[in-house]
Amino acid sequence: MVKLDTDLMPKKAISPLRCRTILTILACTATILIVPMLPGRSTIIEPFDQARVNNFNASRAENVFIGNSLLDTRINPDLISELTGAKTVSLAIDGTAPGIWYLQLSNVVAQAEKRPSQVFIFFHDDLITRPIYFTGIEDDSLVNSLTKDVKDLEKLPAKSRSILEKFKDAFGKFYPLSNLPNRRSSDPVAWLAAEITGIENTYLSARSDEFFSASNLREQADLIQQPKFHGEFKVTVNDSFLPMFIDIANEINIALVLVRVAPRPNHDGTPNETSELAKYSNELQNYLAEHNIRYLDMNKILETGFIDAAMYYDGYHLKHRFRDQYTESFLMSITNSSSSVYGSQAEQ
Repeated sequence: MVKLDTDLMPKKAISPLRCRTILTILACTATILIVPMLPGRSTIIEPFDQARVNNFNASRAENVFIGNSLLDTRINPDLISELTGAKTVSLAIDGTAPGIWYLQLSNVVAQAEKRPSQVFIFFHDDLITRPIYFTGIEDDSLVNSLTKDVKDLEKLPAKSRSILEKFKDAFGKFYPLSNLPNRRSSDPVAWLAAEITGIENTYLSARSDEFFSASNLREQADLIQQPKFHGEFKVTVNDSFLPMFIDIANEINIALVLVRVAPRPNHDGTPNETSELAKYSNELQNYLAEHNIRYLDMNKILETGFIDAAMYYDGYHLKHRFRDQYTESFLMSITNSSSSVYGSQAEQ
C-alpha cells in the first residue's frame, strides 16, 4: 500500500474573507456577553411607579381583587361592579405570588385617599404561605416599581435559594437580557391591540394562553398540573407574607378575604386534592378565623356544581367563556356562605 506523505500535500489556506467573518462573529458575541457585565452597565433600578397609586385613587374602588392569571380567568371586575353597584377593580398580574401582592396592598391600595372596603386575594394550593414574588420567571423591574424604598425589601420574607439559583440571580443582574420578564396582563402591546380591535385585553391574553396551552397539544389528562404542597402550615406561616397581609389589613381597616381556588376537579366532580393540602387548608382556616380574616376554600364547595372539569383548559386556568359564569357564582357563594367558611367577619 502506498503511504501518502502529507507534508508534501498542498495545504488549503483560510481565505481572508472567511477569517474576517469568524473574527466579526467572535467580536459580536463578546460585545453581547461581556459589555453588559462591565462596571456601570448593571441593571438600573426602576423607581417607584406613582402612577399605580394615582390610577387606583382615580378608580375609587370599593372592592379590590389581587392575584395572578388564575384570578384573571375567574373574575370579571366590571361585571361585579354592574351586579353590585360597588366599583370593583382587579390588580391581577400574570405569574405573580405573595411578595408582589403584599407590595400592591401596602404601597398601592393602602396609599389610596379612599380605602376600599374589601380586598380579595386569590391563590392556589399553599401559595399564600410561600415567601416568593413570582411563580415563574422573576421580574426585578416590577418589584422595584412597587417598592417605595428598595431597602425595605431586605426586611421582607424570602425563600432560601440554592447556589445555582443565586448564581442565576447574580448573572441576571449583570446581564439583564438573560432574565426577560414573562408577558404580563398589563403588557402595553396587548393593551394597545385591545384598544384598536375593541376586544378586552384579558380576552386577548386568555385566548393566547389557551392557544399555546398544553391542553391544545394533547388531550387533557389527570396528570396535568397536579396540586402542589411545600410544607405544613404551622411550619411555613411564620416565614411567609401572610402575617404581614393581616397586619396591613388591620392597619388600614379593610376586610381581607382570602380565596383558595380549586384546581381542575376529578372527572367524578370530587376535589383534586391531596390529604396534606386538605389538612393545610383546615389549619389555614383556623388561623385566619383567630385573626378575624374571612376565608373561602373553593375546593369545599365543589358540590354546588358551579365548578366542573369542563370549565378548565389546564389544571388551574378556566376557559375564558366561563369567566362571567364563575363571577356570578362566586358572588352567590360570597353571599350565601356561612360564617364557618369565612371566619368571624362573615357576620359583618
